[in-house]
Amino acid sequence: MKNLTLFFLTCIIATGAFLAGTTMKNPLPAFIVAFGVWMLFLYRIGRK
Repeated sequence: MKNLTLFFLTCIIATGAFLAGTTMKNPLPAFIVAFGVWMLFLYRIGRK
């Protein structure tokens, strides 16, 4: 249940960051946040 909650939280944060990046003049920081959240999620899942 905890993994599912973290997955949904990751999806929400990454979607918000990607949408913010599409409207920014310099989208690189938003894309770094979005991909960083996914990398942290995958690292945590792979560690188990």
